[in-house]
Order: sequence, then structure tokens, then C-alpha cells
Amino acid sequence: LEHILCCQQARTGPRAPVAVTSSEKQAQNSEMRTPSEMDLPIDPNEPTYCTCNRVSFGEMIACDNEHCKIEWFHFECVGLSRHQQQKGKWYCPECSATRKRGR
Repeated sequence: LEHILCCQQARTGPRAPVAVTSSEKQAQNSEMRTPSEMDLPIDPNEPTYCTCNRVSFGEMIACDNEHCKIEWFHFECVGLSRHQQQKGKWYCPECSATRKRGR
């Protein structure tokens, strides 16, 4: 599926991620990091994604709304499993709610 990519491919997606200041990013990333990740330096220029506003990792899925503010989402954050097969278009929770209100 085109909209499910590993973290490396997600970083090169066509749309830019939501802007976050370096201090906000460092605070958010330090709260979410595991003890083994604490040894790794945080790149303040690393783009963040998803509703959790963390850097890309693991498997991610792209929202099919071309105007989505976030675009890429971690499977775990949107309740998906890598074993689930996504058929058709997938919309993030925010875009899905907007589509429902527009009907």
C-alpha cells in the first residue's frame, strides 16, 4: 500500500510536517523516549509527525486528505496494527471527523 511506509520513507514525504519549536520538540521527545533512547542525541531539526508530535519511527500511515495538517501517523497512535491490512483510503481522526461533519 502506498500510504503505509517505514519511518525512513515517511521522512521524505511530499508535504512538510507541522512546525514545532526546538524547545517544544525536545521536551516532547524526552517525555516519550525509552531509557535506551535517552543516550541518543536529539536533533532539533528532525521533523515531527502524528498526533503525538514525535519524530518518525516504526511503521507509519499517511492520511489520504491531501490537505491534512499532520499527514503521517504512527500505527500505535491511531490504533492500527502492522498485521491489519488497510484497504482503500485512510483518513486520520481529525480529517475523518471533518469529512463526517461535511456530509
